[in-house]
Amino acid sequence: MRSVFYPHLVNGAFGDSALYVRIAHRGEALLFDCGELHALSPRELLKLHAVFVSHGHIDHLIGFDHLLRTFLYLDRQLYVYGPAGLIDQIRQRLAGYTWNLIEGYSFVLTVREWAAGELRECSFHAENRFEPVPLRSWPSVDGCLLATPDWTVRVESLTHGSIASLAFSLEETLHVAIHKDALIAHEYQPGPWLTRFKSLVRREEPDSRELKVPLVEGGFKPVSLGVLKQTIAHCEAGMKVVYVADAAPTTKNCQKILNLAQNAHLLVIEAAFAHADLDRARERNHLTARLSGELGREAGAARLLVYHHSPRYQETPDLLRREAMVAFEGK
Repeated sequence: MRSVFYPHLVNGAFGDSALYVRIAHRGEALLFDCGELHALSPRELLKLHAVFVSHGHIDHLIGFDHLLRTFLYLDRQLYVYGPAGLIDQIRQRLAGYTWNLIEGYSFVLTVREWAAGELRECSFHAENRFEPVPLRSWPSVDGCLLATPDWTVRVESLTHGSIASLAFSLEETLHVAIHKDALIAHEYQPGPWLTRFKSLVRREEPDSRELKVPLVEGGFKPVSLGVLKQTIAHCEAGMKVVYVADAAPTTKNCQKILNLAQNAHLLVIEAAFAHADLDRARERNHLTARLSGELGREAGAARLLVYHHSPRYQETPDLLRREAMVAFEGK
């Protein structure tokens, strides 16, 4: 399966939490947690469609101001999702600046907070000096935060001491694989039309619908969606990336992580402490590397990426990764 999601840790395993996920062929990206963001270029930041914040600790939210400044002058809308209380946290951040010179700016920031199966939304308009508009709310079915025809983000609430820390699953709706040899055999010219074809398949458009397919020798040929599905493509379960931030090493948290991460193609999960320091991990409400590896193996994840390492291991920087991988591989 060719990748659809291209994730990378913005600040490595020891830095602030931020996972940037580029979505192939879409010119857009998603951000999971909003720690320090200066490693991302303005071009990368401006691809962001939405930001998903696990919780409001400083190393997960400090990059918000940098993000705000990047989007401020643009005719754009940015969505930020997070746990209960995030709307008020963002409101206070916005209230900390003077906004007397932004009349006419069209940027809109929309914050949606999730708790107990409900989404609450508040928008802040630059042209109104970011004064909050009245709240609205609606049910969140099956933990769904955001659904598009091509991908869906779902959420699970974990405990991190006395607060909630959200974990997220990014799932491709349906993976549509293109057979290059079939394109060649039919003399179809590869190009942007294939992205549109994939979208139509995911949206379950009628097989009778025709597309103008560009030919290698020039011109176009009308071909039905059904014929294209049979001759140049096949469908399979979509890709799945799961992101788990700070979580106490409790049985209940571990079961929720397992449920969310079942058969993930990639599990990105915190590993703050070595298992030898389990007492410290419990005290600080974080997972150990061994626990993270075991969770990945039990969930059937294809790949594991651990991060959010405690600075106490900086002199042995590969220790936590090795411990996690041993547990993940079942050695």
